[in-house]
Amino acid sequence: MDKKLLRTLSRLGASDGEIARAAEEGWLTLLLLDKTLRPGLPQYDRATVAGRAGVDPDISRRLWRALGFPDVPEDAPVFTDADVEALTVLEQRRVTTIVRLGDDPVDALVEQVRVFSAALAKVAAALTDQLAEMIRSARDSGLSDERIALTFIDEFNWPSLTKLFDYTLRIQARDSLWRKLANEDPNAPGARVLTIGFVDLVGYTAISQQLDPHELSALVRRFEQLAFDTVAEEGGRIVKTIGDEVMFVSGDVAAAARIARRLTDRSLDDVLLPPARAGLAYGSTVTREGDYFGPVVNLASRLVEIAKPGSVIAADAVHAALVDDPAFAWKRLRPRRIRDIGRVEVWALAAVDISVDQAADQIEEGPGAG
Repeated sequence: MDKKLLRTLSRLGASDGEIARAAEEGWLTLLLLDKTLRPGLPQYDRATVAGRAGVDPDISRRLWRALGFPDVPEDAPVFTDADVEALTVLEQRRVTTIVRLGDDPVDALVEQVRVFSAALAKVAAALTDQLAEMIRSARDSGLSDERIALTFIDEFNWPSLTKLFDYTLRIQARDSLWRKLANEDPNAPGARVLTIGFVDLVGYTAISQQLDPHELSALVRRFEQLAFDTVAEEGGRIVKTIGDEVMFVSGDVAAAARIARRLTDRSLDDVLLPPARAGLAYGSTVTREGDYFGPVVNLASRLVEIAKPGSVIAADAVHAALVDDPAFAWKRLRPRRIRDIGRVEVWALAAVDISVDQAADQIEEGPGAG
């Protein structure tokens, strides 16, 4: 085995037995990545790691579960010095909160860990998708597992990646604080007046059954790229993506209308994508853990369901806010009875370069297909 690879694995905490087995079975690259991401020698059982961190064993168990991992046998030496350090940081955070609030907010800490872990699990999935694809491509090209592992020693710079994570988290947190606290209505704690938009791809379910995994992945990536670019151009924010659907939010009604119109228009010109459709609603929303809730969100979600390809359906409040804006053309539609909401006024929205009649022709008289 290459001496550089052997030294690196040993330094990261891999045992001689692990290295020999990985070399024999062809997973040296996986072992290298495993030890890079979680270095150190597993040597502590649950009670020991809790004692070293000064944490109650029951609390340490709850925090481990909040991270999304199953219980391990009580006497299994699976924890490292990094686990002790992380648990120590969590305990310091809990004690600081106790001093500040005068009580023991263990439940709040566990919930916070659970939320962070769930969010970071999505980041980890995206990152490892790329890493796995790189490794598969290298194998297909004929490179040995040992050669691939050596390449990752030089190219997989985890410290640089964590700096990027830190930077991204900082700017996202800064942006989130401004959205939540700037110009907040003191009479409506937790509520903000915003425009909520949903955009989805028409016929995605049927299309997904006809494409192989690589083609489907390319389609989803293209839609997400188009959505993120379009939303960012107008200063909005993507709340979440769910396969063929994107939810976005904006504090500017006109910007939200442009996002919905441009995103649906661009989908019609994209050779890779099926047509998109959009629903818009405007009003008071409640935000929690980065997501948005309330009747306005539900209405926007329902409106996208009754649209035909390429159309944008807006709630009456969106029309009222923009009726005097010459950048948009409108067509009033018959009132709709929306599931779980009731009877609502709806409008067809079109930018000035699209005729009102064309927009009206795109409106579904019944539930749309998706």
